[in-house]
Amino acid sequence: MKPRTKLERKIVELSNNLPEISDAKRRWAFSLFPVNGFYLKKGEVWCQCCGYVDRVPKPMLAVSLELESHTCPNCGKRIALEHQRGGACRSESRYVSFLQTFFGINVIRTFEVSRVNEGKGRSTIYEMNEIYQNWIDDRGKEVIACRPYSRSMYNLSWHMGERMQIGRHNGSVTGAYVMDDLFDTSGNYFYSICRTTQRVSRNGWRKEFIKMNLPVEDIIKQLLVNPVAETIVKQGQIDVFKYMLKRGWYQVPYVYALNICHRNGYVIEDASLWFDYMDLLVYFHLDTRNARYVCPVNLKAEHDRLLARKRRVEERVAIKKKMAEAEKWEKEYQENKGKYFGICFGNENIVITVIRSVAEMAEEGEKMHHCVYDAGYYRKKDSLILSARDRNGSRLETVEFSLFTFKIIQSRGVCNSNTVRHNEIIKLVEENVNLIKMVSRGVKGFDKKQEKNKIRNEQTKSESNSVQLLCKSCR
Repeated sequence: MKPRTKLERKIVELSNNLPEISDAKRRWAFSLFPVNGFYLKKGEVWCQCCGYVDRVPKPMLAVSLELESHTCPNCGKRIALEHQRGGACRSESRYVSFLQTFFGINVIRTFEVSRVNEGKGRSTIYEMNEIYQNWIDDRGKEVIACRPYSRSMYNLSWHMGERMQIGRHNGSVTGAYVMDDLFDTSGNYFYSICRTTQRVSRNGWRKEFIKMNLPVEDIIKQLLVNPVAETIVKQGQIDVFKYMLKRGWYQVPYVYALNICHRNGYVIEDASLWFDYMDLLVYFHLDTRNARYVCPVNLKAEHDRLLARKRRVEERVAIKKKMAEAEKWEKEYQENKGKYFGICFGNENIVITVIRSVAEMAEEGEKMHHCVYDAGYYRKKDSLILSARDRNGSRLETVEFSLFTFKIIQSRGVCNSNTVRHNEIIKLVEENVNLIKMVSRGVKGFDKKQEKNKIRNEQTKSESNSVQLLCKSCR
C-alpha cells in the first residue's frame, strides 16, 4: 500500500534505514526454541539444535532415556529426547518483537524466527527476518510498515525479498472467516530490554507491560492519548488498566471511586470482580462515594453477599410477575377445576388437597423448584394437580392425576426428586380415586358423603384414642 500522508512517507523512509539487530538479540531469539532431539531405538539421536546425528550403543541410549537427557557431542547441549515418529515436527517458527526508539518515534520491530531441520545429517538452519513494524509517535498516531504478504484461511506467506510498505490492521477482513490481526503483537515474544520515548515513560510506562499478553501498541497509545489510563497506571491500579484494554474501553466507569481507592491505599487485584461489585452497590442504592463500601476488606465475600441478595430480590419479582400472569388464567382454571376443590383426604401423616388457584400453583412451583407452573399445567384440562403436605403444612410432593384414565401420571418432590413418603402418597391417592371419579361424573350428594367421611374418620379416631386410654387405665 502506498503512503498517503506526510507521516506515512516519513515512516517508509525510516523503516528501510533501521539498524541491524545485535548479536545478543539474535542469540536470545534463537534460544526460544526447545533444546530437544529425536531418537530411534536402533541407537540414533538426531539433535535439533545443530542437526548432528549421534550414533550411540543401545545401553548408552537406555542410560540417556533414564536420565531424560543426552549430551550432543557436536554442539555440547544437553537435549531432551523425544521418540521420532512420522509426524514429528522438525521445523519451527516464532514471532519475536523488540521495542525501541528511532528518531524520536516508538517502534515495535517484529521478526519471524525459524529453525529448520531439512533431514538427518544436515546442519540446522536458523533464520531471522523482519516482517512488520508498529510505529507510534508521541501524539498516539500509529503507522504500520510491513513486508508484502499473501494470506488465506490455510496459509500465510511473507514476501521477504521486497521492501517495506504501508499496512493496516486487518482482523476479520474477509468477512467470511474470522481471521486474526496480523499486526497484533499480543502473542509475540518480547525482548526484556526495551526503550520508549521520554513522553511514554513520563506517562507511566512499565517494563512489566510487555509481559501482560496484550497488544503493546495499544498500551502505548492509551498512555499517550488517554488521561484516565495514565492516571490509573500512576495510581498503581494495573489490573484495572489491563481490564480496560481487554474490554476495549477508552473510559472506565466509577473513576471517582478509583480516586477514593487511591486515597485509601487500596489496590484492586481483581478488576472484573470489583466493577461487578460496584454495579451491585448502585443496584442497591448504596453509597459508592464511601470508602467503607468502595474499599472492602474481602472483595469476594462482599460481592457474593450482594449477589445472593440480588438473586433473592429477583426471585420475589419473578413470583410477583407470575402472580400477575396467573390472574389472566384464574377464571378459566376456576371453571375447569372448581368442582374438584372440595376434595381432601389423608391419614395421620399426610394431607392431600387440590390446588385451588393458578397463583397457588405458581407458589407451589417456586417452593418445590419444579415446572408445575412454568410448564402450564393449569392449562391442561385433563390433568388435576394435587399438593401433598405433612400435618405441619410443609410441602412433600406435587401430584399430577389424569382425569381421562384416572391414574397417577407423576408425583414430584423438591427439584423433581422422590421423598421418603413417595410410596405412601401414591397409595393414598389410589385409595381415593373414587372420590375424584364421583366429582367428575357429577354424582349427587358428593359433598354430603365428604362430610360423612370426615365425621366418621373423626369418630373412629376418637374411639381409638379412648380405647388406648382404657387400655392404659386397665394396666
